[in-house]
Amino acid sequence: MNYAIVTGGSSGIGLAYAEELAARNYNILIVSNREDLNLTAQQHLQSLYPNLEIKTLMMDLAVQEAAQQLFDYCKEQQLDVEVLVNNAGMFYFGAAVEKPVTLSEKMLNLHVHTPMALSILFGKAMKDRGHGYILNASSITAFMKFPTIAVYESTKTALMSFSYALSMELKHHGVNVCCVCPGAVDTDLYNLPVNTRKWLCRFGLMLKPNQVAKKGVRALFRGWKRRIPGAWSRVFVALSIIAPDFIVNIIKKKFV
Repeated sequence: MNYAIVTGGSSGIGLAYAEELAARNYNILIVSNREDLNLTAQQHLQSLYPNLEIKTLMMDLAVQEAAQQLFDYCKEQQLDVEVLVNNAGMFYFGAAVEKPVTLSEKMLNLHVHTPMALSILFGKAMKDRGHGYILNASSITAFMKFPTIAVYESTKTALMSFSYALSMELKHHGVNVCCVCPGAVDTDLYNLPVNTRKWLCRFGLMLKPNQVAKKGVRALFRGWKRRIPGAWSRVFVALSIIAPDFIVNIIKKKFV
């Protein structure tokens, strides 16, 4: 039976991706740096799908050698990886120059270096086999050149651009590559109060993780190159593209 790898799959959107793929009868390998959450996610998925193999691997995906180590682990374990979901991520809010450069380097590795390297390593194996699926998790911020998210949006832009080009390279070899660009999602990533998150979800301004996962996986298997889940997210993307400079300056004066 084939495996689906989900990085950052122990919570939030990643866990929702793991649930969605398990529902499609894939064995699951969750990779994250939280052993406690890995165990909880494994127990949760195993209780829902007792006939599947649910594996976890604790790994820091923000180091340069992580992609090769994960690829080698799958070869050693003889895992037939049909689906790769590059979902692991981090976020911070504020002026880039006021943050330690090591924080930006960590984000670059986690959002760009590791998912690109994993896509190349597993993409080559999928191409040789003539079949496979790669989902890269970007963000609607990839379309937004706003202060306070300079490094975050730049990494998400890079991953989106890479995913689109890789999709064109691999499409005719039986490999689908899809970049999913959600807006605000009901997770702990943004450190918003629970009541605020409930209000945003009620009005459709924030999506639940399972909503993003369902739309993302469906787009992946349908062969879409890019998916922006949620009508409001698509509206925000359109508005951000045409936003005049004075709007950006208001954001800058308030937060930077």
